[in-house]
Amino acid sequence: MLKNYCLLFFLLYTNITTFSQNFWERIPSPTENSLRTLHFADSLRGWVAGDSGVIFYTSDGGISWTQQQSNTINKIVRLFFLDANRAWGLAHAEAGLADSSFYGTEILKTTDGGLNWSIEQYREEDVFLRGIYFKDTLRGFTGGVPGRFLQTTDGGLTWESANIDSGSLSGFPVINFKFYNELYGYACGGRFDIAGVIWQTTNGGENWIAIDPIYAPPDEVFDIHFFDSLNVIGVGGDPDLYGVGIMHSTDAGISWNYFEIGVFGQAQSVSFRTENEGWAVVPLSGHMVATFDYGATWIDYIAPDTSSLYQIIFTDSLTGYAVGEDGVIVKYKYQQPDNVNEIQTPVINDFVLYQNFPNPFNPSTKINFYLSEPGSVAVKIYNIIGTLVTTLVEEYKSSGNHSVVWKAENEPSGVYCYQLNVKGKLATRKMVLLK
Repeated sequence: MLKNYCLLFFLLYTNITTFSQNFWERIPSPTENSLRTLHFADSLRGWVAGDSGVIFYTSDGGISWTQQQSNTINKIVRLFFLDANRAWGLAHAEAGLADSSFYGTEILKTTDGGLNWSIEQYREEDVFLRGIYFKDTLRGFTGGVPGRFLQTTDGGLTWESANIDSGSLSGFPVINFKFYNELYGYACGGRFDIAGVIWQTTNGGENWIAIDPIYAPPDEVFDIHFFDSLNVIGVGGDPDLYGVGIMHSTDAGISWNYFEIGVFGQAQSVSFRTENEGWAVVPLSGHMVATFDYGATWIDYIAPDTSSLYQIIFTDSLTGYAVGEDGVIVKYKYQQPDNVNEIQTPVINDFVLYQNFPNPFNPSTKINFYLSEPGSVAVKIYNIIGTLVTTLVEEYKSSGNHSVVWKAENEPSGVYCYQLNVKGKLATRKMVLLK
């Protein structure tokens, strides 16, 4: 019985993992340069930007695009719009690219929706700013590598160090900024393979306090989303071993829960279509991940054409865009529900068995699963002909996210199935041991 189930799973696996085609589609792009960042003022008016200093504007939802003159030929990594007219951008002048006489960050600015862009070189060379945010026309923040966290009170004419705490994580690089309201906001970032960091302000950026190190994830946090003033999630992950990671706070950032979802790569941008449905892009693997339950569980999808997507945005519940490698632009395709009430969550309420990571693996791999309620659980490993190899878990488990490691040093290379049994209900996935 299990053998047949495994074979059926193998046949269906490709269809399951390419399901994003039903949600997202590629639209014509005006460039083959990689697009790193985007902003949409509404469902029709938007800007995309990226390598070689390209910036394009659309007023018809991506049907046509007009190129704007950025006055740089360097890689634009971030756009931030205060409104439809006033915006700032960050471009990186890197070794071997463009003007070799300057190595650092250029700060772009427009006051007329991009018809004209001015450009200034940030005063310190060998500093690469990655995130920028303005609260109004004068007060703004930026940060990046190595360990810069800066503020301006004159619209970006001058920058000085922000008031951050002196804790062990205070000097880590900043990647992004998000504010919930005038006073309450976060910055996020970190260092690869050392720690991720989230900084919090409750007074509009006058002071910033870093996350307690006991809650720090193992790698960078790239983006933040607010559900409300108490519930916040961050996305990031480990590109080498454990894959996409999710951080969740239910107490306004006092404490955080971090868990991996078994998808290779790092989630670098997240946006929510509805209150509970959100999407994140995972460029390293050419995937997208989606949640339909406020970030509690995530489903893995292959991006259209396995495109490496860098940033994603929803303007409303009907319209979303993402941009990426080689000029790729994808647009969300709204799915009309069969009944009056839109279906908000897929049928994954009881439990979820995630893809193991890494996969293929040698000699060990991690299996993650989620339980919506406590109960008796068994996790078992079978070989391709259906013979039981080992039982990893057979006990009562609480609700929430769980993980178990299979150490397969004594097993031969091959395809295996791992099965989750929750109160008699089964879920099975495949994995590959390569020695």
